[in-house]
Amino acid sequence: MKLRIITLSLLLALAGAFYSCAEGSDADRAADEMANETENALANVGAEIRQESNEFATEFQETRRNIDVRMEQIEADMANATEEAKAEMQEEWNELEAYRKDLDDRMNRVGDNMERGWKDFKGDVNQGWREFANESERLLNDIERSLEPDGDR
Repeated sequence: MKLRIITLSLLLALAGAFYSCAEGSDADRAADEMANETENALANVGAEIRQESNEFATEFQETRRNIDVRMEQIEADMANATEEAKAEMQEEWNELEAYRKDLDDRMNRVGDNMERGWKDFKGDVNQGWREFANESERLLNDIERSLEPDGDR
């Protein structure tokens, strides 16, 4: 919603600039002020998303390390396990591998979107980011539950 308001404000500012006849007129000053406010609003939205993106990147990396540690433990345990136990461990390992790939994809999406100016988040930037953030939170919660030592799955 903010992006639509910002876009509308920017369009109004541009329209005011074209209708302004004299440099330094009230309309000209109002258009300049509106353009500055729009620029500031866009910068604030970008800064908020950048901060949240950095927080997710850190959380993704930490979770990725935890997954790697658990997968190494499973591999070590499989060396001396029975065939039945190996099958169960392999199932857990496969699940962790899928989580690891999902995390890697999300880390790449966060990095790519930051560098390309959020082009993948079509439409309302805030809505696109919220959807990505909600999906990521669910994923991190699922991974956390799967890594709990009491096997609470």
